[in-house]
Amino acid sequence: MSRRTVVRSRAGFTLIELLVVIAIIGVLVALIMPAVQSAREAANRTQCSNNLKQMGLASQEYHDSFGTFPGGWYCDPTVDSNCVPTLAQSYMWNGLSGLFLKMELGNVYNMLNFSVPNNNIVNSTGVRTTMNVFVCPSNRRAITTASTNTNNTAVKLGPSDYRGNMAAGYNPGIQPSYTGGTTDPTNTLGQNGQPSLGIFDNGLTYLDSTVSLADVTDGSSNTVLMGETLTGTWAEASACCVRTTIDRQVNKPIQISNVNYYTYWMSKHPGIVNFLKCDGSVSTVTNQINRLVLVKMMTRAGGEALSSDQIK
Repeated sequence: MSRRTVVRSRAGFTLIELLVVIAIIGVLVALIMPAVQSAREAANRTQCSNNLKQMGLASQEYHDSFGTFPGGWYCDPTVDSNCVPTLAQSYMWNGLSGLFLKMELGNVYNMLNFSVPNNNIVNSTGVRTTMNVFVCPSNRRAITTASTNTNNTAVKLGPSDYRGNMAAGYNPGIQPSYTGGTTDPTNTLGQNGQPSLGIFDNGLTYLDSTVSLADVTDGSSNTVLMGETLTGTWAEASACCVRTTIDRQVNKPIQISNVNYYTYWMSKHPGIVNFLKCDGSVSTVTNQINRLVLVKMMTRAGGEALSSDQIK
């Protein structure tokens, strides 16, 4: 009688083998994720730079049409007593709206009534529009409730991660060595709104500004037109601009009474911030940039000489 040999095949993994496989997959994911995140951030940074380039082209077209760059914010002093050079009120119009017709955003432009404040109820639909060109993908966020209209009801406003270069430094004779701090978290002017303590019009974008390329005697490739920030809206004048001072540092919030205000030049890109120059080019500066050099980059006619080695 012959003996039969029975061969049994294994139907599955043991628990130990399964745990080993899971551990290997976990290690591979941990190794791959930083590379994936780095690639995603590189793409986001490129898109952010492209946004600024689009705004640069629109600004050049605006300049070709009107002979000046768009204003920082708009207000008619003949009808509004709050139109002072030092304070940009939230209900006033941000100068970014001046670029809409140069950026194929006529549909949004046509929804807005610029003869009344942006928080008027007739503008409720238009001002809440989110436009990708004003949003850096590295800092994408939901539309935020940031204001109230004339009926005292909440209004959602479209975000903007970019602000104009209003001014830099302090008035000579007041703080000649560029020392000391400021107490204004909205980056307008000086302390308590006093123009004598600060400068508000040596940049490119301020109240009803009409700066032309001929006014940029420091060179259009050396002077900043606008740059990145983390919080803001494209409709509100209070989110229009930044005043650069030597006591503030790129990618750090302004801290006042232990409260952080994210209204300075900031980004979610590791260690850098993108800036749009007056000639339409886009460049980056690092967190380690000399603060006095940054101040010089913001003045349009300061007479400073800057080298490429300094601007980094």
